[in-house]
Amino acid sequence: MLKPKKKLTKKEIQRDPFLESMDKAQSHFEHHRANYFKGVVGIIVLFIAFNVISDKRSGRNNEANAALGKALVALEQGDTKNAQFQLESILSEYSGSKSAEIAGYHIGKIMYASENYKGAEIHLLQYLNDQTVDMLIPSTAIMLAGISERNGDTVAALSYFDTGMNWSKGKHDKRILNLEKAKLNYKQGNLEDAKHIVGEILSEKDLTPVQKKIAEELLGKITG
Repeated sequence: MLKPKKKLTKKEIQRDPFLESMDKAQSHFEHHRANYFKGVVGIIVLFIAFNVISDKRSGRNNEANAALGKALVALEQGDTKNAQFQLESILSEYSGSKSAEIAGYHIGKIMYASENYKGAEIHLLQYLNDQTVDMLIPSTAIMLAGISERNGDTVAALSYFDTGMNWSKGKHDKRILNLEKAKLNYKQGNLEDAKHIVGEILSEKDLTPVQKKIAEELLGKITG
């Protein structure tokens, strides 16, 4: 004969761990419903804000790129004064953007050409730290080395060539900097260092005709 099913009392049901956890969870949710709702709304607001900011940044970058293009056209046309004004405006208005970093390089280059070496050094050093466009690193390093050489600091000048080579990616760029380093060593009377550099360059198989000519002429000067 089957035993009658035991009827669970309310007290026994309350002692069921699973049911207790479910009750607590539901009670907790009901009690904190407003906070949960606020949290979800907050996440949605943050998501929307992120997208808006991203769109604004994209628009800002487009504006900066357009302004940089106009400044470089003016520079190419020889309107240096107007170009510098535009570049300085980009540096001020779009600070932190890639276009502003490139504008800083060109300002430094203009100042270097006009023999404002102190001003040029500030902008060129900043660009060398930013390393925005790899192809502009060699000329940046060469100008900074030139400024250091003018200031009588040959050690710093040579270190700029090394820094430029370390941060440049292309063999061609590295070779240009190494040739400049060899020239400076020759000028300073460090003939063995200059000869070693030139020898290494001439041993490379993919030299351009111009690079080969420069290296051979320098070697001729060194060996007499």
